[in-house]
Amino acid sequence: MRKVTSNPAGRHSDGRRITAVWVVFGLMGVYLSAYIGALLADVTDQLPMFGDWTVSAFEVVASLMAIARGLTQRPRRAVPMFIGLGLLMWALGDITLILESLGGTAPATPSLTDVFYIGFFPFTYAGLVIFMRGEVRRLSTPSWLDGAVAGLGAAALTSAFVFPRIVHLTGASPMAEVVTNLAYPVGDVLLLALAVGGSTVMAGRRKAPFLLLVLGILINVVGDTANLFASSLGRPGYVLDAIAWPASIFVMSMAVWLRARPSDPLRLQKPGTFVIPGLSSAAALVVLFVGNLQETSRVALTLATATLVLAGVRLDLSVRGMRALSLERRHQSITDDLTGLGNRRHLSTVLDAFFAESEQESATPRHLAFLFLDLNNFKQINDTFGHPAGDQMLEQLGPRLSSCLRGSDLLIRLGGDEFVVLLLDADTHHAAAVAQRLTDGLVEPFILETTHSSICATIGASIGIALAPSDATDGAGLLHCADIAMFRAKQSDTPFAIYHPDLDSYGNRLLLLEELRSAIDAHQLVLHYQPQVDLRTGEITAVESLLRWVHPQLGVIPPNEFLPFAEDAGLMGEITTLVLTDALAQSAAWRASGNPLSVSVNISPTNLLEPGFTDLVRDLLHTHRVPAGDLVLEITENSVIAEFDRSQRVIQGLRELGITVSIDDFGAGFTSLAHLSSLAVKELKLDITFIRKLTARDNEHDLDLVRATIDLGHALGLRIVAEGIEDAATMDLLADLGCDLGQGYFIGRPKQAGRLDLAQRTPAANLREALVDARLGAGLE
Repeated sequence: MRKVTSNPAGRHSDGRRITAVWVVFGLMGVYLSAYIGALLADVTDQLPMFGDWTVSAFEVVASLMAIARGLTQRPRRAVPMFIGLGLLMWALGDITLILESLGGTAPATPSLTDVFYIGFFPFTYAGLVIFMRGEVRRLSTPSWLDGAVAGLGAAALTSAFVFPRIVHLTGASPMAEVVTNLAYPVGDVLLLALAVGGSTVMAGRRKAPFLLLVLGILINVVGDTANLFASSLGRPGYVLDAIAWPASIFVMSMAVWLRARPSDPLRLQKPGTFVIPGLSSAAALVVLFVGNLQETSRVALTLATATLVLAGVRLDLSVRGMRALSLERRHQSITDDLTGLGNRRHLSTVLDAFFAESEQESATPRHLAFLFLDLNNFKQINDTFGHPAGDQMLEQLGPRLSSCLRGSDLLIRLGGDEFVVLLLDADTHHAAAVAQRLTDGLVEPFILETTHSSICATIGASIGIALAPSDATDGAGLLHCADIAMFRAKQSDTPFAIYHPDLDSYGNRLLLLEELRSAIDAHQLVLHYQPQVDLRTGEITAVESLLRWVHPQLGVIPPNEFLPFAEDAGLMGEITTLVLTDALAQSAAWRASGNPLSVSVNISPTNLLEPGFTDLVRDLLHTHRVPAGDLVLEITENSVIAEFDRSQRVIQGLRELGITVSIDDFGAGFTSLAHLSSLAVKELKLDITFIRKLTARDNEHDLDLVRATIDLGHALGLRIVAEGIEDAATMDLLADLGCDLGQGYFIGRPKQAGRLDLAQRTPAANLREALVDARLGAGLE
């Protein structure tokens, strides 16, 4: 393989060459300055070094310098070559003029001199156009219109002064002489129009070489104009003419060697201004105004009219563009770039309009349900698979959530992984139903494309619901209420929660917290029990204990309403001790009555990892004389992953006591069966989201997932429990799949121990018949 090396010698050579070039330009600049000084002092006739031949040689050298740039510069050599050739044509014109003027005779018109002089224009046009084409890759319609307006306006103004003089000078001259004399002002007008128009198009690009080229062209036009009016201007016209041409050639030659300053891609390009087109339009108006007062060149009037027509077209485009830009900016200001949904500003606008209408006395009272949705474990998606994968999920999330809503409902992305749903004229029941549909809609995995492969990822959500105007009378207050309810749903690991002032307002929460401390001592916290059926025999073999707070004023408060802030207040230790004590006491009572049942108790991560927890459980089992095998401790899979090593040690200690540890809500988080193989757990409780849609049509994915989980769980020696069974078909299907235990409202609702019927048993042989009877009894058929 050939090794590529740098060439420092080449770089040094280029540097020396550039330095030599600028030394030459420096010496030429000194000469030009001295020449100008001699002209102004009227001493050129006394100094041979400033004679016609010397000045012409100066011009030839400047032209060759430009051509040399084209020969030595590989990329974009066309610009210096065309410019250099144009300058050389002018220099040769000066030399030919000297030769034709030898002997004091005036050269004829047209002559070889005119051929060289006029040849300057096409080469210079080509060089300018190629330069602009290289800098402006895509020329928009407004840009070229600005350039056209600027160029035509400058041409109109120049023509108004130049063409009458040309017509006067030519008089009754032969046609060839007239055409030749007209070629110079026409060339100058076109060159000036191109330079001025190009300056407008190039505005904001800070290209010093182009600006120097334009300066050289302007100097040349000044020289031609001075030459045209030399007879009326006298000596000043001659001096200006003599200075302009060598100065123009020198400046344009130097321009092709000048390097443009590197652009900064991190800065926005400055937009072009309308100053030059505006001045050109004003000049066209002046030309037309003067044309009404005195005779003016028809060429100038035509150019002025064309300038104003194009200016009118440009103005119309500007008005249309401003309107389209205003609409686009408004759309962008209320739209989320990633998902295409409405954003926070859109939400504020809608809420302000709703509350403003509600304040009008004549308005019909209307209600608004506000659903605040926050994704669960979205950070893990970003951290595991990268932010592009998270963005893909958010992009897919919009259509997924929208499919769960009505056309009149509004879905907003508030920011990050937070969304808002607005339901007009909706009550609490409808809002809860929509919240359930939204969370159910997230069960289906998302297909995400990574750099290596496609992956399937699942995500959950917690939703807080607030109503207006009952919960809040402004947008900020409504968002605050829904945010509090969402936090309560997240803490209690439930799909959604409805804002409740008695629970969620800060003052009431403090009061409720104090009441909770008293409630523990007063034993207002009671246990309800939900039966678990052996799906093979139909017998009730276990129960799950569920905590309730019987509040004297608020009635029965479910655990997800008070456990989150009990956790924050450090009361979970006392509550867990109470729950374990009551559950084991009840288990002992059932055992004494001839109904031995295992009892499941939910344990928070804080309690599981608290020092001495294993000793507490051992002591309570000993106190109530309950076999360790009758106690099941349920923990969530996310809590295990958060502190995996510590959890693994505690679970192993509980297992050594003979206690069964169950993973609750399996499938809702990120636990894998590989993790389970290293944990001393004995039971899995399938997440309710898998069970709800198990018998739905076109739901083969969930069915396969549940079947695979049951089979793999059995392979690991685990007992599988399905919760959330609400119909006979689901129970029957789970039995066929080999699930061990089942619980749900169809089997039995949570009740206090004294109201729980444990005598009813369902023989395995009559299981299907019993399911049908239960279905009839529930009014489902």
